[in-house]
Amino acid sequence: MTTRHLIIGSFLVALVLSPLTAKAADSSAPEFYGGLFGGATIPFSLQDLRQTDGTTITNLDLATSGIFGAKVGFFLPGRDRWMGVETEFFYTNPHIKQQEATVTDPVLGPQTGTITGSHVRVATWALNWIIRYPGERFQPYAGIGAGLFWGRVSGSVSGTGSDTSPGVNALAGVRLLLTQRFALFAEYKYNRVTFDFGGVTHALYQVNNVVGGLSFHF
Repeated sequence: MTTRHLIIGSFLVALVLSPLTAKAADSSAPEFYGGLFGGATIPFSLQDLRQTDGTTITNLDLATSGIFGAKVGFFLPGRDRWMGVETEFFYTNPHIKQQEATVTDPVLGPQTGTITGSHVRVATWALNWIIRYPGERFQPYAGIGAGLFWGRVSGSVSGTGSDTSPGVNALAGVRLLLTQRFALFAEYKYNRVTFDFGGVTHALYQVNNVVGGLSFHF
């Protein structure tokens, strides 16, 4: 399944869930919020690595990394405030580890050896559709959306290149309201995107992100 198919599926799921969760609107104003968060990126291997000259590389392990970001959003007016929209930005750098790998050249054939690590940086801007249980203190929620992912890699095997591509951002979490204005939240995110670094190296990037943060509601 391609990233484009996942994005289309994400929006179809949102459209299906919308009428199931919508409630009769009233005159209340939207509930706005903003938050800061940080945590850890736990990546899958970098997969489907191939270059335009026909060279292929086995899956490469990525290192666990820190992640930090910010988000703003609002919940739609209505009796129960089930649905909302948010946008967020976050940054992480799950570098390619030093490891054994096989590089298959179309002329020379496969060559196995130890490769040095490479630096990887990924910044993401995402727009998410959110559905929550609007409890007074405890609010579980889930969301799905599309993201614009900027990635850059630099290393001896991968070379140096960057790319900006669309991808999937899915999330689930829980919010604990400390007061009417402040809340703590914990959240899991899944990201998937296909990069073409420098127009030369193709790679499938997938990560799990576990974050926690503080939000302000107004």
